[in-house]
Amino acid sequence: MRKPFLSCLLFVVSGWVSAQSLEKPSPEVSRCHVFIDDQNIWTVEILEDPKGEIVPILNIITFSPGGWDFRPQEIHIYNQQGKEASVERFSMYTGVPGEDYLMQYLKIRGDSFIGLDLLGEFDDFTEATRVAIDLGEDRFQLEALDCIDYDALAEKIDKINVDSPNLWEDFDVLQIKFLGEKMLRPEQ
Repeated sequence: MRKPFLSCLLFVVSGWVSAQSLEKPSPEVSRCHVFIDDQNIWTVEILEDPKGEIVPILNIITFSPGGWDFRPQEIHIYNQQGKEASVERFSMYTGVPGEDYLMQYLKIRGDSFIGLDLLGEFDDFTEATRVAIDLGEDRFQLEALDCIDYDALAEKIDKINVDSPNLWEDFDVLQIKFLGEKMLRPEQ
């Protein structure tokens, strides 16, 4: 009897802690940023590799049909001094260590998922104050999250059944809320 009670108590407490963490305001700086709406999920997590180099990781999930041209300069990462990082290339893991596929252009396909490392100048970008991504005529302003909340959200996103006839049931069941802001891309 004691074991089921403790399991239930842990479940209730973890749910309460999870709910409390999502109610707190977004941090001003973070290594973790997210955009979620009914057509896209964008995540950027800034990590440090074993050599001590800063490597932002970009994940893109699209739920709508189509195709969009995408280039590194359409990713805007700002540090605490307001300086924008120089994103120069995308790197995709090929499955062979040391032989990543490097590119300066990517065609994003609808109804798909891709994960990329970002290569460029990130020396003062361990934590970002703002992350925005331009795609087509839209700008996606990602929301900064505490990385514990980001990890919990990433686990929920991993559970989405993208082959489901009603994808939005998963959003409801998993309690995934829209985050970030979508706006028209500024004129250049």
